[in-house]
Amino acid sequence: MSKNQPNSRSELVSLHAPWNHNENAIWLASTVRLCRNIDKFKFAQKLEEERKLQLLQLTSKAALQAPCLVNPYMLKTESLSPAEKEFLIEHFLLFEGFQEAGKASAVMLDESGEAIILFNIKEHLQIQATDCLGDIESAFAKVIAIESKIAETVNFAFSAKFGYLTGDPLKCGTGLLVSAFLHLPALIHQRTLAGHLEKEKMEGIFTAGLQGNPDDLVGDILMLRNMHTIGLNEESIISTVRNAILHLVVAEKDARSKIKASQDIVFKDHICRAIGLLKHSYKLDALEALSHLSFLKLGIELGWVKGMNTEEINTLFFDSRRSHLIYLLHNEDSKVDIAVQRAEYLREKTSKLQFKL
Repeated sequence: MSKNQPNSRSELVSLHAPWNHNENAIWLASTVRLCRNIDKFKFAQKLEEERKLQLLQLTSKAALQAPCLVNPYMLKTESLSPAEKEFLIEHFLLFEGFQEAGKASAVMLDESGEAIILFNIKEHLQIQATDCLGDIESAFAKVIAIESKIAETVNFAFSAKFGYLTGDPLKCGTGLLVSAFLHLPALIHQRTLAGHLEKEKMEGIFTAGLQGNPDDLVGDILMLRNMHTIGLNEESIISTVRNAILHLVVAEKDARSKIKASQDIVFKDHICRAIGLLKHSYKLDALEALSHLSFLKLGIELGWVKGMNTEEINTLFFDSRRSHLIYLLHNEDSKVDIAVQRAEYLREKTSKLQFKL
């Protein structure tokens, strides 16, 4: 059952964070997304507002009945502030913004904080689930369950030749996008990642950083995503992404083992400097903080840093981003320097850290 006219800020703050209790050393999170359009309607970019509203009413009513959603509710994009939109982008690891979303666009969320449905934003429907347990198949099953419920009410645009039709021709076919986010500091700073990625590119994997930039791996996090959605079935896509993940996880574990065995002084220095800057900085921007947290996380995983466990550092990784930090600290005053607040927050969280061998 949906909630009546939810307050967007309070609803976002109360969202469950899938990364809480995440004890993964390397594979931090995954997202599974289905892109769908409704038959007999123009694509969202060309659709008149009146028809968009009609479509929104049809599809959202059906989605609210999906049994896998926990107390779902809908927020109109026109009612969302820029900070709220940024929060959603951060929370669900989205790469596209909502700046182009019109009055007939909306997002649907549920209390689990794992599912989001985008209505009339680039496509008529984008159904996404987030997973932090390394279980892509369960996330896929969730988006399929939502899609199946909506399909009881409407027919999706489908071609026998091209599969499901999308506004972006590169997403036709299955319309399935599977992404995984891996923490790979050892491979990145040993400059061996490129060699491993060459093989993955040949097997249809696109790679980028946390912000979607292939050349900027913020926080030493690499995003993997299937490059092709057409000519493959859903099982093949999931298998391709999983194989690429496992290849890089094994390579990263091997690199970390060698660093620990050799007592690599370069990495010790990086980790000690990161601890010092996190414990004593007065001002930290997001990119700098994520860089330091990356080395801190590596130090924890190697057993060289005491005072914090994997679950706690994983939470810091996500909560130190701008919008989540603003909401976490209950301070949306534009006059307050968020970089100063971030440094203060991280000083408190890392105050008990010690470098020990």
